[in-house]
Amino acid sequence: MTQTPAAVGAEAVSPVVCGMVRLIAPRKLDAVEPGHRLIGDLGFHSLVLAELGYNLEDLYGLRTLTPEEAMKLERVSDVIAFVAEEIAAGRAQPAEEDEVSSMFARYGAEAPAA
Repeated sequence: MTQTPAAVGAEAVSPVVCGMVRLIAPRKLDAVEPGHRLIGDLGFHSLVLAELGYNLEDLYGLRTLTPEEAMKLERVSDVIAFVAEEIAAGRAQPAEEDEVSSMFARYGAEAPAA
């Protein structure tokens, strides 16, 4: 069933964002939680942050963030909230299941269950 942007909230975005963060995080954890800090807990640096941004732009049709906006995204929950807000505002669209599967397959992983 196709969901309208207003019906897609953080609960739909969270598994994809957490899964993507887990795949590309330099510091490997068994699970990534919304409260994890990208830099402090997961070892992100500028190149990995850029990779996360590009992947989420592709999946959700997000606009490119300004450096000021990007600096505010400290925790995984901040990224989830940003993506969900952009979808709700009509500035991005929900990720298609086949696109999510394809993106995760590039990393040799299965897409998270929605």
